Amino acid sequence: MMNTILRQTKGRVQLTGQRLQQVTYTGIREEDLSLLQEQRELFKRITNNVVDELYDRLMKEKELASLIERHSTLDRLKETQRWYFESLTDGTIDEAFFERRLHIGRIHSRIGLTTNWYLGTYMLYLDIATSWLKKESPEQWPIIVLALSKLFNLDSQIVLEAYEEGEKNKIQQMVDQKQHLLLRVNDAVQELTSMITELTASSKSMAHAAQHTAELQRSSNEQVQALNHHLKAIGELGSAMKDVSDQTHLIGLNASIEAARAGDEGRGFAVVANEIRKLAASSKSSLDVIQSKLIDINNSLKHVSSGSDATLKLAEGQAASSQELASFIQMIESVASELGKLQQQ
Repeated sequence: MMNTILRQTKGRVQLTGQRLQQVTYTGIREEDLSLLQEQRELFKRITNNVVDELYDRLMKEKELASLIERHSTLDRLKETQRWYFESLTDGTIDEAFFERRLHIGRIHSRIGLTTNWYLGTYMLYLDIATSWLKKESPEQWPIIVLALSKLFNLDSQIVLEAYEEGEKNKIQQMVDQKQHLLLRVNDAVQELTSMITELTASSKSMAHAAQHTAELQRSSNEQVQALNHHLKAIGELGSAMKDVSDQTHLIGLNASIEAARAGDEGRGFAVVANEIRKLAASSKSSLDVIQSKLIDINNSLKHVSSGSDATLKLAEGQAASSQELASFIQMIESVASELGKLQQQ
């Protein structure tokens, strides 16, 4: 029996396979389609009334009214709805029947009309149509409404199929977007990994160089300070020697005076005294030169010491900067790790 149903392609139901099974399971029979086709003129008489009343009810709902105003016009929708209501009496269900309704369902899904509004509208539609069928066909309205409700039920199934198709497409788009995002994250992780490797090597080299420079500069600074101490000691020794030279010169001068008083007996002593004075003068001249050179050296050392202090601070700053760079690299590694976890998720 099932094979017969699945291959039924003649008559009013011109379908095969799952579509035919769907129509049969819904309870739609050839007799139902014939009955509705016989009521074609009746449907034409009440179409405008049914459609007008339907949209009067729909426009009272703010959400539905907003959708209508954004995506269409009331006159256009009413025209489409009049076609739909009269098409229920065509008397045939085929693949084109399904395609038209799937198309309508896709449109409503795309504009954001949710299934609760769509399915609820079918019940409202049936209620309004029943009211008018009672007035126009008081004797046959029950069997007409039963056949009509079966078609409404089938249409609602087709609409849900279109919505499900739309949702699958949305999910697939989300999956594709996520895949694209993951590819971008993967590229970013690889780039970060490469950057981290290069920065780590550069950071280690910079840190080693900065520390070595700081140590050398610190040692040089200490040597400059020691040299300053030595120069100070030499300066103090030069002052002492200058005092000795002054005293020697004074002694020579006194000896010359005493030799002059002694006359001929003091001539030899006068020669010695004169040599002592010459030696004292020469010593004083040399000490003046040494003192002048010491002053120049001391001034130069002051400049060197100042530059050495500045260079030391710069070297220490470079060492601190290299530590900050190392911390920054650790932060990048942490970010890359988090991106890697996100990619795995």
